[in-house]
Formats: sequence, structure tokens, C-alpha cells
Amino acid sequence: MESSDVTRLIKRYWVPVVLLMLLGGFVAGLMAMATPDSFRATSKLFVSTQRGQSVQELVQGSTFSQDQVLSYAELATAPVVLDPVRAQLGLDSSAAALGRQIEVNVPLNTVVIEVSAVSGTADQAARLSNAVSDSLAREVERLAPLGPKNEASVVLNKISPAEAPRSPFAPDSRLYVLIGMALGAGLALLYAVAREVLDTRIQHDADIARVADTPVLANLARLSTRRAVSSVMLTDPQSSAAESYRLLRTNLEFMEVDGSLRTLVVTSPSAGEGKTTTALGLALAIAESGVSVLLVDADLRRPGLAGRLQIDAGRGLSSMLIGQATLDQAVVHLGKIDVLPAGPVPPNPNQLLNSAAAESLIAELGARYDIVVMDTAPLLPVTDTLPLSKLADGTIVVIRSGHTRRPQLRSALESLNTIHARVLGVALNRVRVRKRGAYYVQDTGTPRRRPATEVGPQQQRHRATPPAVVASGSTAARR
Repeated sequence: MESSDVTRLIKRYWVPVVLLMLLGGFVAGLMAMATPDSFRATSKLFVSTQRGQSVQELVQGSTFSQDQVLSYAELATAPVVLDPVRAQLGLDSSAAALGRQIEVNVPLNTVVIEVSAVSGTADQAARLSNAVSDSLAREVERLAPLGPKNEASVVLNKISPAEAPRSPFAPDSRLYVLIGMALGAGLALLYAVAREVLDTRIQHDADIARVADTPVLANLARLSTRRAVSSVMLTDPQSSAAESYRLLRTNLEFMEVDGSLRTLVVTSPSAGEGKTTTALGLALAIAESGVSVLLVDADLRRPGLAGRLQIDAGRGLSSMLIGQATLDQAVVHLGKIDVLPAGPVPPNPNQLLNSAAAESLIAELGARYDIVVMDTAPLLPVTDTLPLSKLADGTIVVIRSGHTRRPQLRSALESLNTIHARVLGVALNRVRVRKRGAYYVQDTGTPRRRPATEVGPQQQRHRATPPAVVASGSTAARR
């Protein structure tokens, strides 16, 4: 995982990270409040020898004390030392349990023994530490060899008696909270990483690159239902969402260096990806450049353009394929673009689109219009789109951000590659686009023109441009 992926994860999941971090700190704080206080008191003993008056004897005594001091420290938690303490303080706990409350430390290169005792009260901790120190001193004197005058050769003197501490050393509420917050943030990041690894939904351009080496033509902005009823190119042409369709058009122009892109298929892996909205927006964006554009509803199973634009679908593509209508009879002229609706839904759409009549019709449309944009059926549920993609100059695959999964896109691209269709690229739809560059783009979110859905039935078959889709000038010249 690269640093950019980590940054993207943090930006995407910062809310659960913060929430779990706060929750972890809160739970840890409650645990700290519920944990009983623990007090620690420490006493210090100095180990010395009773023999030696010359320098050599004193050095030997000091060396002996340093060699034995670690053994004396180990003796502090032995039952022989702790049993008298239990009897003195009237403790019910066993010597082993009492030993777990005692901590003995010997600073490096010293003959000092530090005896620390932990208890639930400050006074008890001090009494326990002092009692263990006194018992240890007595036991060492008993076990140490006797000197010339029948005196113990080793003596432990208490140089610092234990005092009752003023505050508990545990629990450390701040440390508890910090650890809880760290654990909460760590769990949130683990969740984010696991979800990114296991979640196959396509969110960004990098997810598309994992599937195939197919260019991303544009990131199309996420639109509200009201703004997407007809097209944002009509309702708010100065918005950043409209600019995303112009970006799609511009990227296609770079692929048209030899003028070979005249017929375009717009499809998607499955239903609900936004292919119809994309096809309509692309057609309107291309028409802004002054070329003649025909938008064809080639989805003969679930046609959507006629209902979206409120035009008559009594005659359309299916009527032309069976010879019941001509192009002039079926085409509806709307502003700067012409629309060929799907017509009546036939019982055999796949056979119609895979017929010689369909091949001849596409060639005719390509000769009559500068650009033909065909909205087709999804690739995975049915195979209706494949014959059209094979005949068209290029295919655009529309996927929905956060909805389409990588296996679905892979299967769709493989089906197109199987018939050697020319895949121009992928359009990532419904992307959350930040509003930037307000100096150049006005993104008010309010319609600037009446939507195309206001086209009345009385206007459907006339040359007069409906007021709902007037953009500039008259209908582009037809070939």
C-alpha cells in the first residue's frame, strides 16, 4: 500500500477513525475509574560488613557485600521473610500472594536494596514495605557468617524508611485514555484496510486500473434526481457537472485524430449505472461544438430516452429495423440534437440488432450525421449491445462509483474484447466532485433553463425547437 492509498483511506474513513478513537478513550476512562487505586511505598536498606579495619579488609568486605546483595534481594520475597510479616500485620493472604505485592530492586554497582510494596491504601503500603525491610534485615543477620566476636558479619541498615504516598500510582487515567484512543484508532484503520481489500466496488480511477489497462475518459459528477431528469447540460450548463461531460467530449476528440469516431456506443456492465444519462449529456456536449448529432435509444428491452425527454415513442429504431418507418419519420428534432427513440418494444431485440438491417441502418446514420451516440442495453444481463459495439467505431463503458464491482467491469470488458470491439475507455459516473474553480464555473445547483421533460406532445414532431432545450442558434446542419 502506497502513501497515497493511506492518505485516501484516512480521508475516506476519518469519521469512523475519530469516533472509534473517542469511544476507545471513553471506555478506557471508565475502566480507569472502575479500577481500584494502588499505592506504592519504598524503603531502602544499605548492606555493610562488620569486619575489617585495614584498607585491604575493607575492600574485601565491600566486594563481598556487592557479591551477596543480589542474593539478599532475592531473599526478600521468600516465605522465610514474608511469614513473620504476615504474622506481624495480621494478613490473611499467603506468602506467595504477598510476594506478588513486593518488588525488590538493586541499583547497578551499589549495595543498596530498594523494597517496594503495593497495597490498596497508602498507610498499608508503607507498613508493608517497612515490615518486609525489617524482616529481611533480621533474616540476613541470622544467615550471615559470624565474625570474631560472634557478631553477624553482614548488617542491613535502613537508610530510608517507607512513607505513605500522597497519591496512587495506578491507575494512570491519562495513560488509560491515550491507550484506549490509540487502540480505537488502530481498530478503525484495520477495519478500513480490511474493507478496502475485501470490497471490490470501484471507487476511484486506481480501482479501474486493477481490472484492465483501459483509460478513464472522465469522472462524471454525482447529480441529484431532479437535476438528472433530463440532463445537467440543459438544467445547469455552467456547473462543474456539465463540465465533466465536456471533458468526456474533449477526451474523445483526442482519440478522433483521423476522424474515425462517427458512431459511438454507450453501455454499462449492468442496469442503473447511468449510461442513459451519460449518453444524453455526451450528445448535448458534442452538439455544442456545432456538429450534427443523433442520439439513438438502442436499448430495445427497457428504453428510457423517450420517457426522460417526453417524446413520442410510437415509431423509432425498432420500426425502422422492420421497415415500418423511415429515418425522417422516426427522428425527433430537439434543439441542437436529433433523437431516435427505441420505438415499440419488439419480442426479439437481439435478432433485430444482429440483423443485416441494423448494420445497414448504422452505416446510413453514420453517413448522415457527424456523430451518432447510441444508448444500448447493459452488457452482462443480455447480449444485445455486442452486435452494435462490433459495428460502431467505439464503445464507452459507463460504471457507477461505489456500485459497480471489479469482476463486473472485467466481465464486461472481456465480452467486448471477445468480439474485437474498440473500447475507447471507461466513464466513472456519480463521483463526488468537490466544487473548485468557482471563478470559471458557476455551480448554483438551481436550474437555469426549463428541463427537457417539459417538451409537450404538440412539439414532438415539429422542426420548431422546444423552449426547453434551446441552447444557442438553430439545429445543426444535417448531412
